[in-house]
Amino acid sequence: MPDAPPTTFHFTHRRQVEFADTDLAGIVHFANFFRYVETAEHAFFRSLGHAPHAAAASGSGHHGWPRLETSCRYHRPARFEETLEIGLRLLELRTTSLRYGFWIFSLDPAEPASLSARSARSLLVDGAFAIIHVALTPSPPFLQKAPIPADLRTRLASFLPSVSSESITG
Repeated sequence: MPDAPPTTFHFTHRRQVEFADTDLAGIVHFANFFRYVETAEHAFFRSLGHAPHAAAASGSGHHGWPRLETSCRYHRPARFEETLEIGLRLLELRTTSLRYGFWIFSLDPAEPASLSARSARSLLVDGAFAIIHVALTPSPPFLQKAPIPADLRTRLASFLPSVSSESITG
């Protein structure tokens, strides 16, 4: 991951830190940052007209997006009732998988609302997820990697400035 956050994101999502997300001191438990990113990821897929986990068009099963790899760097804690903004940026698109970076910022009322104006001290967390598209057969339950649906791939590919044929099809 680069040291500085990007100036633009492919998708942003806001949420407030709930009491249940924190410890007794009101600080967010580290694992909850992954939940926040997954919630933003699901909202991103929905914004592209694609349900993150849904019945396959054939009616023979469901699809989903298990994690292949995750990374996360913590810069400072988030606290109860803090408003967070999660920025996602697609980094790589392959036939059955993709990788995106994420950056979580605190929305301090003293700062402008734009992520592009965010200073380094507002960055709470950054990292990346590699995820794979899978089909789930109902009986017996079995996961198998599956190509990313063509319409979703086309929408995702539009976020990548210059995509080589290997990174789209590999």
